Amino acid sequence: MHTLKVQLGFTLTILLLLSMFLFGLVLLMFWQRSAIKQEAYAGERLLHLASIYLQSDISLKNSQSVPPDFVNFFKQNGISCLQWRQTNSTATHSLGSCSPKLSLDTLLQNVTKNGKTETSYSGTTWNGFFFTRQHLLLATPFQSGKQLQGAIGIVRSLQEVSTSIGNVQKIFFGYLIVNVLIFATIGFTRLVNLVIRPIQRLARLADSRSDQTDTSFFPGEGLGEFSQLSLSLNRLLTRIDGDKQELRSTVESLKKANNELQRNRKEMLRTEKLASIGRLSAGLAHEIGNPLGIIQGYIELLAGNSLSQEDRLLFSKKAVQELTRINTLIRNLLDLSRTPTASTVGPVEIHDLLRELIETVRIRKTTVAINFETFFSAIHTEVTVESDGLRQVFLNCILNSIDAIEEKKGDKEGKIVFSTSNEKTDEEKEYILISLKDNGTGISEEHLETIFDPFFTTKEPGKGTGLGLTVAHNLIEKSGGQLNILSTMGQGTTLTVKLPISSQPTT
Repeated sequence: MHTLKVQLGFTLTILLLLSMFLFGLVLLMFWQRSAIKQEAYAGERLLHLASIYLQSDISLKNSQSVPPDFVNFFKQNGISCLQWRQTNSTATHSLGSCSPKLSLDTLLQNVTKNGKTETSYSGTTWNGFFFTRQHLLLATPFQSGKQLQGAIGIVRSLQEVSTSIGNVQKIFFGYLIVNVLIFATIGFTRLVNLVIRPIQRLARLADSRSDQTDTSFFPGEGLGEFSQLSLSLNRLLTRIDGDKQELRSTVESLKKANNELQRNRKEMLRTEKLASIGRLSAGLAHEIGNPLGIIQGYIELLAGNSLSQEDRLLFSKKAVQELTRINTLIRNLLDLSRTPTASTVGPVEIHDLLRELIETVRIRKTTVAINFETFFSAIHTEVTVESDGLRQVFLNCILNSIDAIEEKKGDKEGKIVFSTSNEKTDEEKEYILISLKDNGTGISEEHLETIFDPFFTTKEPGKGTGLGLTVAHNLIEKSGGQLNILSTMGQGTTLTVKLPISSQPTT
């Protein structure tokens, strides 16, 4: 409010100052013009007297015979120079100090020719607000009856007019300052009472108003626009209170809905994990059976008495290696099936993750031999995502490729090719592109549009949940990446994942 007061006071003072200054300037200009006209009118009368005197009392050819009283009279009236000439003569007669810069020759010649009075001005001087004239040049004809005998002119100083206007300007400046101070004070006081104080009162009441307050800002009548503003503010605050309650209810509902979505998402991820474990279980039985048979054979050999100490140590070591292999297989399956207590986001090395998953899915027994190929050309491979979710994404994609290869009949060998590369956008942000390409049955064009829909699957009942690609798509987008699928029926499918790398390297 202090700033508003200062701005209002300053603006009001400037407006008053400008308006009164311009008004006074216009008045002074008109005053100067009127004073100069009066001087010109007085000069014409003096010229008329001079022409009568010259024609009656002295010879027009002799300027030396002019009496001193006549000369003094004109000097007292501000006439510094008096000149005349006859029609039939080119000689000019002068009285007083006639400066060459203030020559009346041109005016006298014109008046002698046309017989009309002419006026001119010479010199300017700065007089505070504007320039004023210094000298008045005036010439008029003199006649004998109807016959034009010549012309007479004077040079009259306008210093008296300039001095008078200068004195008035001083008075005007004093008047201007006093009036501006008086009217600015009165106007500012009225503005404070009519505007500032009601606004301050509104602000105080608005700050002190609680949710339980139900009173008007300006009780009573006679406040005009501020009364309307008070009513509008009360209605607005009432609506805000209602909206606040509604917003609180909405926020609580959204919190509940969000919690439910998080639970459903975790449940979907867990369900898909269990489905993946089921698809790997058949291969696990085969992979565990072989090491167990080898271990059983080593134990039987160790039971014999014919073995040397070195053979016993070698067979024991090999048996332990096979047990370690079984333990690794089981641990991998447990890691896949474990549901984390909280979503952990952290750095994940893509190449290490892909190699680990390839080794894990090799245990799955397939009807067709599948060859895994890797072409890892990406230099920067670390991303920041939910490690458990990303592991599940790639596992689902690999298992889908294996299923597609098994469904395709006629090929002796299946192939899944992994490749990576780095890509930079126009904003110099770097990504890693992960491509997974198989030679399976492919996906029909009509199914490509709905492949990311929840519970959509082309597999037989009981062999797929329809959640794998949905979970994958949501997690990749949440991590700031993209997931795209290109497929040709009968030729295979290419899945591309684009993820931003964790730290942008400096070049």
